[in-house]
Amino acid sequence: MKLVHLALVLQVIYILLMTFFNFVRIYVMDHYSVYLVAFFELFLGIASFICGLLGAIKKESIGLSIIIMIFGLFICVFFVFIYLLGEAGIPPAIPWFYSE
Repeated sequence: MKLVHLALVLQVIYILLMTFFNFVRIYVMDHYSVYLVAFFELFLGIASFICGLLGAIKKESIGLSIIIMIFGLFICVFFVFIYLLGEAGIPPAIPWFYSE
């Protein structure tokens, strides 16, 4: 399997997790911890970015590799905005940048 296809599979898993299987995310957040969901989403973003980068280095579908890298970077930035930054006086879900 090409790295580009693996990255596409990871991104499809991320999109399905955010849309159709959102109830699974909410269940895990409520019953276990937000860390499991957050780090799984971060793993999907970093892994797809690295697969896209390696695909571009190996020259496997350069255009698709660049799109995959951009979307993987968007997933990582989304992680920062959702889980690490507070909003309107509400503390962040993962308080790495702020003391409690």
